[in-house]
Amino acid sequence: MKLTIHKINISDEWLLIFIFALSKLLIHFLTVNNFELHRDAYLYYAQSEHLAWGYVSVPPSIAVVGKLATSIFGNTTFGLRFFPALIGAISVLIIGLFVKEVGGKKKAITLACLAYILSPSYLHTNFLFQPVAFNHFYWLLSGYLIFKLIKQNNPKIWIWIGITFGLAFLNKYSIVFFYAAFGVALLFSTHRKLILSKYFLFAVIAGLLIITPNLLWQIDNNWPVLQHMDELRESQLVHVRLSDFILAQFLMNMQAIVVWILALVFLLFNRIEKKYRLFGYMYIFIILLLIAGSGKSYYTLGVYPILFVFGAYFIEKYVKKYASVLVGFLVIFMFYSLYISQSFDGIPLSTFDKAYNREAFRWENGVNNDIPQDMADMTGWKEIGEEVSKIYTSLGEENKENCEIYCYHYGQAGAVMFYGKNVGIPQPISPNGSFVFWSPESISTKYVIYIHSDLGNDVDPDKQLPQLFEKVTLIKTIDNKYFRENGTKIYLCESPNEEAKIFYENMMKDLKDNYR
Repeated sequence: MKLTIHKINISDEWLLIFIFALSKLLIHFLTVNNFELHRDAYLYYAQSEHLAWGYVSVPPSIAVVGKLATSIFGNTTFGLRFFPALIGAISVLIIGLFVKEVGGKKKAITLACLAYILSPSYLHTNFLFQPVAFNHFYWLLSGYLIFKLIKQNNPKIWIWIGITFGLAFLNKYSIVFFYAAFGVALLFSTHRKLILSKYFLFAVIAGLLIITPNLLWQIDNNWPVLQHMDELRESQLVHVRLSDFILAQFLMNMQAIVVWILALVFLLFNRIEKKYRLFGYMYIFIILLLIAGSGKSYYTLGVYPILFVFGAYFIEKYVKKYASVLVGFLVIFMFYSLYISQSFDGIPLSTFDKAYNREAFRWENGVNNDIPQDMADMTGWKEIGEEVSKIYTSLGEENKENCEIYCYHYGQAGAVMFYGKNVGIPQPISPNGSFVFWSPESISTKYVIYIHSDLGNDVDPDKQLPQLFEKVTLIKTIDNKYFRENGTKIYLCESPNEEAKIFYENMMKDLKDNYR
């Protein structure tokens, strides 16, 4: 059956895919304002105000997306969450197209698309203004292009794969894990001869040309990404436990556990479909690489949509009579997955006080808490940003240029920039991440608005600040039990003394020297 609209024929399968993609988009649009932006989103917003070929922790792509979003929608939560939601809907289109390419029909399309749409993991990542949503898209697109390369035995597709790698690298460096696993899997497969094509070399050149500006920026700034990775290993990756990593692989997409596990079984052991075995090898090698590198469990999320495609296809082909039952299974287990993860952003924070008998959630620092870390990182920032804006405005026009704003970390600084842009807030100072590049080497202003957080900070501002300023006034203490940094204090400090100026100059010099 086909639907004809203005002489354009749309098959039932394509209509189904478009309905699923639209549903995915609407879910995010309807929940877009349930939470504030995530802590990291304020960093990426700040980077969009300082476009460059690189930053301390991430490549430049997310900053470009942020600049595009704010240029269209202004400084709004909806604006920054629009493109992650859109890329999620586009991912549904790719999944549907991928299923059709493999040979699946309506039941397979339904299973694969619903496996993605009903996943708490992807509901969450497509809600976040972060590189992760785009990273999942690039992994999926890469898988689709690799499939086309194998199915058509057309070496020219290498060029598109090289371009995709380059763009993905400019979004998130973890794409290297995917392509490293692909390279090893290819050598183990019967398709290894494809490497001998001249188009493989063209693909390598295309990818290198795209990533070269970022590599040159890294070289020019003393490889800040390597310094960031060292800090990440010491503060977060050291807490990654193998048992947690393995368990998370089953929990992250529990709603589709039958689909993706059957995909692995068929990919690795089905002789009839052995031409697709490469993708089973890729999954195994990705898992092994991340275990070896102490990667976080969610680093693997990009590969599961590919498994959804093959799992749905195999189910429709070999166990067709159970396909409809599995659709119901997906819906039921989605709600169970939400119960387990409690990370879907359609759930309000107050839910944690009422509806769930919950267990403690393990955060990246290895400590258990009552709510998921991402939820605790999506509240409190608006209050900080708006309070700083009020203090800055209260100084009067004559003192606005005589004020600096000092923030302990990038979340505070980015929130101040985001919520303070409408009052002309000056560029905040911070010794954290890429803000080091944008902070002055010395301070000479009369007023300093100082934001203090106890999170990872052993400084006692009530004792130290009076030694550095003639007058210190505590203006606001954030009181939000859900906020990860509850108790954050905002001070107005006046007339820094010579000790304060020297302390700041030495600190900033040491920090900037790391990138020279």
